[in-house]
Amino acid sequence: MSRKTKTIIAVAVVLLLIALGVFLYFLWNKKPVSPDLGGTFPPPTDEIAPEEKPPVTLPEEVAGPFEPILRQLSKVPIAGAVLGVKSGEAVVRYQERATGNIYEIGAAGEGEKRLTNTTIPKVYEALWSKTGTELVSRYVRENSEIIESFSARVIPESSGKEGELQGVFLPRDISSAAIAPDGKKVFYLQGENGGASGIQSDLSGNGKTKIWASPVREWLVSWPAANKIAILSKPSGFASGMLISLDPLSGARTLVLRNIPGLTALMNPAKSLTLYSASSESNISLHMLDTATGRNSTVRTTTFPEKCVWSKNGESFYCGVPKIIPPGTYPDVWYQGVIAFEDEVWGITPSSGVTDRVLDISGKRGIPIDLINPEVSPDEKFLIFTDKESGTLWSLQMKP
Repeated sequence: MSRKTKTIIAVAVVLLLIALGVFLYFLWNKKPVSPDLGGTFPPPTDEIAPEEKPPVTLPEEVAGPFEPILRQLSKVPIAGAVLGVKSGEAVVRYQERATGNIYEIGAAGEGEKRLTNTTIPKVYEALWSKTGTELVSRYVRENSEIIESFSARVIPESSGKEGELQGVFLPRDISSAAIAPDGKKVFYLQGENGGASGIQSDLSGNGKTKIWASPVREWLVSWPAANKIAILSKPSGFASGMLISLDPLSGARTLVLRNIPGLTALMNPAKSLTLYSASSESNISLHMLDTATGRNSTVRTTTFPEKCVWSKNGESFYCGVPKIIPPGTYPDVWYQGVIAFEDEVWGITPSSGVTDRVLDISGKRGIPIDLINPEVSPDEKFLIFTDKESGTLWSLQMKP
């Protein structure tokens, strides 16, 4: 090997050793590199105290329009119900048809409880006072055609004793009756010489006063306001009807409507308005009369007044409105159960002519509901009613 070659090899070895030394130096002194996680972490020697996780703030939910809520309040048929307020909440009291027991339940469907255990079998009609403490239970005595009317007061349970109904029997064979808005008086019709007599008394049957009479026997009565009792000829599409307003204090009577086929009517408790229906050959129409001005107008919504209720201030009313009204002689075919309706609930304001559909109560649960005997809470949040076919009690929450 020549001297020149040895020199080249020696230089190469030296350079290799230098390169190796540099490599080892950086290898031994290299610090680990953290991955880029998008933030700066504290140095490893710094300790941070554990902290509670900050509350998670969710974006505010955008409130949509309120969807009315339909609730079934009773599973069995009822004889009648009343809507009131207890401890600031809307409450319903009703009488069970089969047993006559009284129940209470929130209008929103909570807290049902039985108030009385007084058996009155097969009550077909319960007329309630607005206070929910008095009622007249009407039933047909077993194995007879005698109509009994039991005027009673709800006595709640106390000292471990079950609640009960305490009261007296009014005269037999009362054809129609109504309780005054203040719950202190009752007005009823009895047969007399082939006609009818109108008797006013207190709920115990005392203080009887005859304040009205007619040679015709077939009438229906209601007591919409303190100063007016409504007396309506029994409706039929085969006859013309009339409506009379009777002052319970003076006995003065006013002929409100007459000569209207199939007349049914609902007087406004706060204003001089009367909602009424008239029958044609195969259908009906709904109208409104202002007795103060004599103005008579047609309501665009078609239904029966029995399916309607006025608001407390008398400014509007709510109705069960049939989706379809088949041809027939009304109201006879409906009263007799030949035809049943599938209803929606509508709200109508006569002064503005505004009509709003609240809810399709028949389509909501997929079962037909034929609404009767509606009542509305003072704040118009709840509407209660009975389904004519099943006799069950329902509640419609119309506001949040």
